[in-house]
Amino acid sequence: MADHSTHSVCICDNGIFAEVARKLSQSFGHVYYTSPWVADFPSSYKTELGEGFPDYERVDSIWDIIDDVDLFVFTDLHQGPLQEYLASIGKRVWGSRNADELECNRTAAKEHFKELGIPQAPYKIVTGMDELRKYIRSRGHDKLWVKINRTRGDTETFSVEGYDLAKGRLDTMEAEFGPVAESRDFVVEDNLPDTLDIAIDTYCIDGEYPSRAMLGVEQKDMGYVCSVKDWNKMPPALVDIYDKISPTLEQYKYRNLIAFESCVGAKGLWLADPCCRFGSPVSELELNMIANLPEIMWEGSGGKLVEPQYRGRYGCEVLIKSKWSPEKPMLIEFPEEYRDQIKLRYAAQFGKETWILPQNSGEEVGAIVAYGNSLESCTEEVKEIGEQVRGTELTVTSGSMDDLKDNLSDLSSWGIDF
Repeated sequence: MADHSTHSVCICDNGIFAEVARKLSQSFGHVYYTSPWVADFPSSYKTELGEGFPDYERVDSIWDIIDDVDLFVFTDLHQGPLQEYLASIGKRVWGSRNADELECNRTAAKEHFKELGIPQAPYKIVTGMDELRKYIRSRGHDKLWVKINRTRGDTETFSVEGYDLAKGRLDTMEAEFGPVAESRDFVVEDNLPDTLDIAIDTYCIDGEYPSRAMLGVEQKDMGYVCSVKDWNKMPPALVDIYDKISPTLEQYKYRNLIAFESCVGAKGLWLADPCCRFGSPVSELELNMIANLPEIMWEGSGGKLVEPQYRGRYGCEVLIKSKWSPEKPMLIEFPEEYRDQIKLRYAAQFGKETWILPQNSGEEVGAIVAYGNSLESCTEEVKEIGEQVRGTELTVTSGSMDDLKDNLSDLSSWGIDF
């Protein structure tokens, strides 16, 4: 692999993926990390994210170091214009650019996917809380999924099963939305029963995908397993989605990790949600599983696709959660020998102690990953590590591995070879 010891890289993140900086520090000469903190009343819970780790240097912004950085890596959404600017002045940029709107602007993206002939679950777009209430009533006790555009901090995707059960949540949302409640768009999707979440977890360079990738199955907010396969051995209906979106990604000059999360069952396969960024789960595993990821990023940022070198045939990931951490700092402890397999969110180091800083963004504080040549060895490894991670009200979702193994049997019955 190429020598990047004379190159510098800056990770532009929103707080979740500082582990990218830690991993790239093993290849690049100097690594910077930055995440947003500017506000009317700045918080140390923001300014301290990524601080104190010896592997990389946290900076307040890119502007003091812009001339010193050879490669910018954007892990998350909402910074397309900045990426376009950096590319325009000759900087290497690994990122989604403005293609993040395929994930964030759901109402427009749904129509675009329909024009491309991509199968989706039946859906309806309604505007305003009054119309949302009417539509949910009209569907009786049908299970529906409600999604919004852009501002995930207002609400994540949630399900309803009848208006009476949903009313309390809708009342709270309407009060919290305030004056924008009647102007927001809601995407309401039909539930697809007896399906599993599946995706080809890979990367894209100007509309082109590598010839090998990870076929992944996720148990939502719990765990993930994958198998490395040649592109021509992937499920044809899933490959068709990637092929149809390829020209759109080429127009955006998309150069980033990507996954088109889909639902698959005995009756077919449907696109659910594009992930036009580093995903969680999966990117935590990709950091370890793809041996030449630094080279992929370096060359890919310049428009050249480099084929991946996978360290194992299988991989898995389980999540670390804490009910304490969303609102209060949490000390987290584990044997140092497992540090490279433990991927933390919202972390900072103070002396020899590692802390998770509260962000009011859910219970997930990290993940445990493993790869190998058998799925059984991977799942046993994450379970063993998970038993040795300590924190306040902390749990590890190792039990999801048993459920995911059952899911693989379902895939086999549907003609999908994992």
